[in-house]
Amino acid sequence: MFIPAHKKFVRGFTLIELLIVIAILGILAAAVLVAVNPAKRQNQAKDANTKADVGSIATALQAYYTSQGGTYPSAAQGLNQLVTNEDLKNLPTTPQGAAYTYAVTPGGCAGTAVSPCTDVSVLNALLDPAVAGNVWCFRSSTGKASEVAAAACTAP
Repeated sequence: MFIPAHKKFVRGFTLIELLIVIAILGILAAAVLVAVNPAKRQNQAKDANTKADVGSIATALQAYYTSQGGTYPSAAQGLNQLVTNEDLKNLPTTPQGAAYTYAVTPGGCAGTAVSPCTDVSVLNALLDPAVAGNVWCFRSSTGKASEVAAAACTAP
C-alpha cells in the first residue's frame, strides 16, 4: 500500500495550537467569573434567607398577637416565646449565626393584657443592600417587611 508523503505526518493538532486554544478558553472562563461575581450571588442568597426568616417570624408574631388577646411577647420574653407558644417550630438564626433583633413598644411592657406590648419590629442587616447600611425590617405598625435604614426600623 502506497501512502503519499504529505499525508504521513498529519496526525492532529500541534502543541502550540492546543496551548492557544486552552489560553483562549481560560480567558473566557475568567471573564464569565468576573461577570457572574459569585460572592455577590452568595450574599443575595443569604439576604433571601433573611427575608424569608423575617417573614416567618412576622407571621408567628401576628398569630401570637391574635391568640394572646392583643399583645406581642415582651422584650424579656423575646422571640423564644414564639417557640414556647408553638407559633414557630424553631427560632431561625441569621446567616451570620446570630439572633434576629427584636424590639417592642412600650419598652416596659410585660406582654400581658394588663401591660400589653402594642408594637414590635424585627430586623437583620442585609449583606447586599440596595443602599449601604440598610436592614430588612418588619414593623407591626405597617404590617410589612421592607428594606430601610437601620435607624428607621424601630417599633413606634
